Amino acid sequence: MKEKIRKILKKLKLEYFRMKLKEKIFEYKYFKNKEKEKYIKKKFKDNLGYEIDFNRNPETFNQKIQFRKLYDNNPLYSICADKYRVREYVKEKIGEEYLIPLYLVTDKLTEEQWEKLPNSFVAKANHNSGPVQIVKDKNKVNKKEIIKELNNQLKIDYGVLSMEKYYSDVPRKIIVEKFLKNKGEKDLKDYKFFCFNGEVKYCQVIKNRTTEETIDFYDMNWQKQNFIGLVNPINPKEKNSELEEKIPQNFDEMKRIASRLSQNFDFVRVDLYNIDGEIYFGELTFCPASGFGTFIPEEWNYKFGELWKQKELRNKNEIK
Repeated sequence: MKEKIRKILKKLKLEYFRMKLKEKIFEYKYFKNKEKEKYIKKKFKDNLGYEIDFNRNPETFNQKIQFRKLYDNNPLYSICADKYRVREYVKEKIGEEYLIPLYLVTDKLTEEQWEKLPNSFVAKANHNSGPVQIVKDKNKVNKKEIIKELNNQLKIDYGVLSMEKYYSDVPRKIIVEKFLKNKGEKDLKDYKFFCFNGEVKYCQVIKNRTTEETIDFYDMNWQKQNFIGLVNPINPKEKNSELEEKIPQNFDEMKRIASRLSQNFDFVRVDLYNIDGEIYFGELTFCPASGFGTFIPEEWNYKFGELWKQKELRNKNEIK
């Protein structure tokens, strides 16, 4: 057992150093937006199979995400992408009753703090997009491994690695929240509302994350759509569910909440949970899949792009 733990810790250490090295390389090579454009152009073509031209108006959903990453400086992004500070935003917009109960906020997680936590919880860094530690029974997990992994996340500038610069402005914390669970279900369902200029257009439902993950889209009349969205373009394993998902309880309230939270943005994805009719806020996402996910069929990338009436982000002469 001790040898197994040593191997796990060694792997975590190597992964941490790999991420730190990548961060330093990105800081050095892609300091200016023109250099970032070159990197994104290559990755975009390699991953998605078509071009992005930063001197032309973007058309697809993924192209518009890349423009946002480099040239949209909305100060609300760093507040609302912060999994801790966004709670105040949510409280002001819709009320604190929709917030997941918070157990701990800390600059560094310690074993002493761990011991005071309840038996089950969810722990994560507030400044990135994961990984998230879902602890169902803290007596059955390796606390040293989890504590080390979470604290290492705080040393990584996710904004540099993803080129989503607003993450770099987030004061880094570890937050620990209540573990949510639906009765009779192994995994929590994600309801992700795609909102354009304050109007909710589609709900993405993700199920069975730890088994055979499925991704389905529904319109606001809860009609299942015939496409899959924002999956891994290199090796897309996700698929539609064979059965139509039952409309969640209080769906109209979920739509109202998503609309309220999205009113300050030309596009945002509002992630919610529905626990037996009790609605909880998950997060606000401004660049789903960092703009490198694929739609199947691809025509939906253009349809989502048409829905996004993106404001003019910059004067094109600035980068020539």
